This record gives sequence, structure tokens and C-alpha cells, in this order.
Amino acid sequence: MAELPGGSVAESGGSTGTHGASIELEHLTKRYPGSTDPSVDDVTMQIGAGETVVLVGPSGCGKSTTLKMINRLIEPTGGRIRIDGADVTAMDPVRLRRNVGYAIQSSGLFPHLTAAQNIALVPRMLGWPTPRIRRRVEEMLVLVGLDPGEFHDRYPRGLSGGQQQRVGVARALAADPPVLLMDEPFGALDPITRDRLQDELIRLQRELHKTIVFVTHDFEEAIKLGDRIAVLRERSRIAQFDTPEAILTGPADDFVSGFVGAGAALKRLNLTRVRDMAIAGCPTATEDTPLHEILDRLRGSGTDEILLLDRQRRPGSWLRRGDLLRSGDSPARTGTPVRRTVPRDATLRDALEALLTDSAGRVAVTGADGEYAGVVDMGTLMHSVHELLAADRSADAGGKSTP
Repeated sequence: MAELPGGSVAESGGSTGTHGASIELEHLTKRYPGSTDPSVDDVTMQIGAGETVVLVGPSGCGKSTTLKMINRLIEPTGGRIRIDGADVTAMDPVRLRRNVGYAIQSSGLFPHLTAAQNIALVPRMLGWPTPRIRRRVEEMLVLVGLDPGEFHDRYPRGLSGGQQQRVGVARALAADPPVLLMDEPFGALDPITRDRLQDELIRLQRELHKTIVFVTHDFEEAIKLGDRIAVLRERSRIAQFDTPEAILTGPADDFVSGFVGAGAALKRLNLTRVRDMAIAGCPTATEDTPLHEILDRLRGSGTDEILLLDRQRRPGSWLRRGDLLRSGDSPARTGTPVRRTVPRDATLRDALEALLTDSAGRVAVTGADGEYAGVVDMGTLMHSVHELLAADRSADAGGKSTP
């Protein structure tokens, strides 16, 4: 078996490469010498191919230990790990780890290697030819939103925390593994960077369809990212393993309720994406649009402002009629710059936060390449929130009426 089951590594990489593989944990146990109780006690779990499963629980409950046993950075004391039906507990652990992507907090990049050299590590260990490695490094930088021309030869010390983490994810995906393990990869980042990287991971997963096992202590992060969430007690005992919506609306017991916390209805804002809303349009123009044409569009729209896009159709600035009249022939030099946008994969909570920072009560929505896709305003968002609350009330009423 040259590679992990689930398909061979793609020749050219990218979104047409290897998709996810199923994972089965069978009575997985870890007991350290001299310890009375096991750190992980008899965990059995099935994860579907292409699924994102988040392990969440209190500090010290064994979630990271469970994760590290999947690629045998920690050897199990008992039980089995199967990937696409094949028992990998008997596989050479070094070979296994070269075929399972692994991303950790603070990226774990080697400081003496450039971004490109860090990304190339596993493909080089697997014996890929140099031209193929070079192509793959460029593909990975583009995939995680970093310009190869700017970042190829940069060392980690010259990167921001968010950029380092993107390189870390690119390195984990470089050999096109079917399985990606992520151990609190965004935990050390500031909230804004963390939100952006969560959105980036959602976008990547929609393209790549890997099987992702993600560890976090943040239940809201788990809601945002997970297809299913495993809420773990001490020793990684599973308190509830279900979809985010099922856990929010029907926690299994008081332990899970305590983990969900107050404001379950607000947490549900992390379950709905901007792409699922009715995104409105607004009048737009580009930097090359003649001033008289911009004024005509503004008059015909019935609104008092227009969104100026750059040559890549990315939101640039909001222009009001007075800005245009003062701008002469250079509307791009005036107006209010667009300081924040939300991608289509963002959650309603992300959109709400963006709206609250914009005094005009609207925010531009962007596509995969940052191009303009529409606008979300406070009225549209509140309508979606009211629909969520109405659905909750209806579900509660139905449950109470059930004999």
C-alpha cells in the first residue's frame, strides 16, 4: 500500500485531487504508565468521508490525545483505527503521518525554511520530482490566498500570525492527503484573523472535500465549522455526537447544556451562511466608468450612493452624489473606503458583526476571489434572524404537543 486508502495522491493537486476517506475509531484507549485511569477511555466513533467533525470539550478531557492517536503521534494502548476500512494501527507510523495532513496552533513552521520550503517538506519526503513540487507549492499558496510572487521566499518571521497559519494549512494539504487533522489551529490568533481563517477553511473544504477532524475548546468555533460535533467529557467519553443544530436545539444532558451555554438562539447564527440569504444588489460602477454614466446609474437606482469596484470587481469605496460632484473626473479618489466585507461562506453572525461596525447598516458580500456579489443590510439580516427564531418556536411547540 503505497499511500493511504481513499485514492492515490493526485499528480497535479488542486481541487481535482484526492477526496476524503472514512475514519473509524474502535474502542480507542490510551493509558500512560503509572496512571490509575486512562487518558482516553474506549472511544468508538465513525466519521464519514469528506465530513468535518469537531472534537470539543473542557481542557484536559483528552480531545488532543484522541486526535493524535489517529496519525499515531501518540500510540494507542488499545483499540483500532481504520481509514477507508484499512487498519492503520499496523502501518509504519512515519509512512502514515506522511499521508495524513496535520495542522497545529501557531502553525508549527520551521523558522529556518521559507514558506515554499515548509510547504514542500512532505512531497519531498515522498520523493516527488522537483518540477511537480514546484507546481504544487504555487498551487497551495494560491489555494490559501497567498500570492506566490510575494510569499514564496518569505521566512516565517516575516509573516503575520494569520499568514503563518495559512502556510501551515498549505503544508498540511501539500501531499493531497485524504485526511486532515487540526489541533486548535486558530486558537492563538486575534478574533478578526481567526474569523477570516475559519471562513477560508470552510471555502477550502467546499473545494477539496477532505475528511477533517478538528479540535477546539471553543463551542462557537465548533458550531461554525463542524458538520457534526463530538462533545467530550473526561477521558474523551462522548456526551453527544450530532449535528450542531441538533445539539443546540436538543442537548443530551446537563453537561452538554452547560457547554452550549446561554443564548442558543444567537449561536444558531453560526449555522446559517450568507449564501443562504436573499442577498440584495446595489448600483455599482468601476474605476473606468465615466462620471456622467455613474451619475445616470445613481439617478436611475433610487438610492443615494453607489459602490465603486476596482478592475478585479472588488469593492473599493461607497460614493454619494456629493462625492461625485466634488470628484471631478476621478471618482476613485473620493468616497468612503470599504473597510470590511463578508464572503458568501460567512455566517450570519459574521455578517451581523460587520454590519454593527458600519454606521450605514450595510456590508458588501464577496465571492471566492474577493469579487463583488451583492449587499447584506440590517433589514435582510433581521428578517433571517426572525425566521430562525420562528422555526425554533415552532419546533418547541411541536415537541410539547407530542404525547
